[in-house]
Amino acid sequence: MAELDPTNRLDRDRSTPAEAAAPEVPTTVLPAATTTGIWLPGSRDPSRGYIATSPVREAAAAGFDILADQLPPVPLTAHQAEGRWGADSIGRAVGLLTELHVDRTSYGWRLTTSAGKDERLEDSALIEAFDAIAEYGQSRPGQIQISLPGPWTLVTALSLSSGARVLGDHGARRDVVQAYAFGIAAFTDRIAGLGMQPTVRLVESRLTRVLTGTWPTVSGWASLPAISESQVWAALESTLRHLPPTVLALPNLDPLHLQGKEIPAAEALRRTGARSVSVPLAALRSHSWEQLAILAEEGLGTWIHLPPTAGGRSDAVNHWCERIRTPWSRIGMGDASLRDFGIVAGPELPMTHPPLLKDQQGIGPEHNRGTMTIAAGLRRALEEIE
Repeated sequence: MAELDPTNRLDRDRSTPAEAAAPEVPTTVLPAATTTGIWLPGSRDPSRGYIATSPVREAAAAGFDILADQLPPVPLTAHQAEGRWGADSIGRAVGLLTELHVDRTSYGWRLTTSAGKDERLEDSALIEAFDAIAEYGQSRPGQIQISLPGPWTLVTALSLSSGARVLGDHGARRDVVQAYAFGIAAFTDRIAGLGMQPTVRLVESRLTRVLTGTWPTVSGWASLPAISESQVWAALESTLRHLPPTVLALPNLDPLHLQGKEIPAAEALRRTGARSVSVPLAALRSHSWEQLAILAEEGLGTWIHLPPTAGGRSDAVNHWCERIRTPWSRIGMGDASLRDFGIVAGPELPMTHPPLLKDQQGIGPEHNRGTMTIAAGLRRALEEIE
């Protein structure tokens, strides 16, 4: 991959005096508490006007306020879809692509030769998100984490103008991976220009299906050929090499079965060059904890993702602390090492189309507030374990 160009759609007509500063660049993602960055605001009050009730502004204000000196989230844009609020992380990701254009169809996002209405909406939403970060986060010290789909997850979500999957076209997937890395780097550079310390969390929920050739074609009647592990690792390594410290979020730590060989999760992660890994607590089995211990002993940052309902118990902090402490101790790891765990809370990034989140599912402002509070409380509890 070529050296990253710090220019993208967000930068074209915008600059701030703060960007002339030389902010401190972090080298690792510090263990802390954070959320996935998904927020679902309540209904608008028309009498209050648009600015006062901007979903992105509301989410940013609440996120920075609750976690304060912890790792606050950068919220995804909430937008109205069929009369309900939705949040689409793929839409946020395509808004970061440089020199590539997209539009949205009935089957999701596709590459096009020129910018359309949906791309312009995402550009506008990205600018609004940056403004919210600048307004509510600039006075906060420490690191700030951005949750985004990983490059291979984004590739699986895109189609060519013909309707064929980008994943099946070598040149197209190379261009998307590179353009995405450029865009993330440019966006985090702008955040660093505000005096903050940006970090990234890349969610690779579809990596196994890419590697094993089980991602479906557009028709759904067949699967696309597997992408060689050398291509997958090379793209991830190239992307991570040019970004700020990054947490690579995986759905589990199960071994990969490739070409008749079983590759342990720890070995696969080492090949990506990742410095930190995030995994759902619910997906961890005995062998998974052992893999997590191997990564921790090798100096990789380890993050545990709590279930979306984590804040539903009155004794939630003690409950989740024991859910982590017990299996960790069972494999011979000392309690003191628990203070190195980062905590992620909230529902994972929605990557379906149409991307709807419903109030009936219990995912709303107060639910998110409770989950963030539990995450911060659990993080403090782990720090205090002797």
